[in-house]
Amino acid sequence: MEHTEQTKQSKISTSTISKMGVDLLHGPIDSTLRTFAIPMAFSFLVNMLYSWIDTYFVSRIGSAAIAAIGVSEQLGFLIFNFGSGFAIGTGIIVARRIGEGNKDEANYTATQGIVTMLVFSSLLAIVLGIFLPSTLQLLGLDKDPEVYNFTKVYLFALLFGVPGNFVTFQINAIVRSSGNSVYPMIILLLTTVINAILAPILIFGYGPISAMGMMGAGIATAAAQLIGGVISLSLILTGKSGLHLVFDKFRFDFPLIIRIVKQGIWSSLQMFAVSVSRISLFKIAAIFDPKIIVAAYTLGLKVDLFAFMSVFAFGIAVETATGQNLGAKNYNRIFAFHKSAVKQLTILLSILAIIAFLVGEQFALIFTKDPAIIDATVKYLHIACFGYIFFAFGFVNIRVISGAGATMRSMIIVASTLIGVQVPTAYALSHFTPLRETGIWIGVVISYIALTIVGYQQLKGKSWLKTAI
Repeated sequence: MEHTEQTKQSKISTSTISKMGVDLLHGPIDSTLRTFAIPMAFSFLVNMLYSWIDTYFVSRIGSAAIAAIGVSEQLGFLIFNFGSGFAIGTGIIVARRIGEGNKDEANYTATQGIVTMLVFSSLLAIVLGIFLPSTLQLLGLDKDPEVYNFTKVYLFALLFGVPGNFVTFQINAIVRSSGNSVYPMIILLLTTVINAILAPILIFGYGPISAMGMMGAGIATAAAQLIGGVISLSLILTGKSGLHLVFDKFRFDFPLIIRIVKQGIWSSLQMFAVSVSRISLFKIAAIFDPKIIVAAYTLGLKVDLFAFMSVFAFGIAVETATGQNLGAKNYNRIFAFHKSAVKQLTILLSILAIIAFLVGEQFALIFTKDPAIIDATVKYLHIACFGYIFFAFGFVNIRVISGAGATMRSMIIVASTLIGVQVPTAYALSHFTPLRETGIWIGVVISYIALTIVGYQQLKGKSWLKTAI
């Protein structure tokens, strides 16, 4: 690469890494993993409050609004997949370059990734806005006009925040790859506070501001995401994150961008598989009762995601540790981090599963007083909580594999267990047995068990260690 010939590799010392965040190359395994993962877990919990805030306020509009939020979240997750994979791919390459001691190349890769993401996300928002109505009709939401209209209005407003959301995620992925998980936590905390302030004002109105209902909820979230994007850019431009952007005679480095895409496309497809499975479950659940079962699944997923925030955090921590240590050829530390994550998550998820089993009714009461929705939510949680530990084990397995750059392999594992196991099992148990919607929830647990088994078998094979990026 021309850039490589024009710059000298700069070795990143242990002290330099420590200033940027935790030392994943030399620090003690258990405590380093916790120190890196805890700010991320808190970040994800804070970020999840976005949807909790909107759900809490729009639930006052009615059960159709709750269902609309649930569908919107899954479609929003699907939209997010278009850019999140690219961000993850950038982060994986940056982590490998840091492990190799090549800080200049890490900065250069970060710059290319951020500028590309900004351009791509702006164009994507425009295209999605054009095709939004036909997409909702394709999902069959027009069969319930109230849910359809709420979903369309909310998502249309949300599209304005797509560039800010994508750029924030891109920068956070890059900064975390350096071992710094604190700055991303601060950014997400600030944007969530902004959303919490704006949401009730725009939804219900205040003073001269008229009530906007679902549109107000979408605008509040979009505004918070745009502000988050600006804050993230200012953070990395000033160099406070430990990385620096390189704009001297900037031009798009298409060979590098293609390498990032090759890494990221499989991560996008992996999350696409998650979206497809969840949307499929929503569609299966809607057959029984769109306003009761879909609303209950929406609320149940919020409890699941609350429990899984720690899983996501430890998974990304292990992924970053894998990338850096593979670059530094510290292979034993990769497996030590994996073992530590499984051990710590097993203890934590056991506790969270018990809590989810016991307090499901109290949680549902926060959002609704409808006894049918509350009962259905409790039934979901009484089954889903038994899959928490399996999900944690399976997720850590695939994150180690993807951290090595073998993102295609991890995608195949996820797609085969979610689309290949979860959806058909849920459909069969709910349609061909007396279980009805309960069969859907059992299918979810079965798929998590399959994720654990397949992921661990692939992890033990170790062929992913030879992946070049």
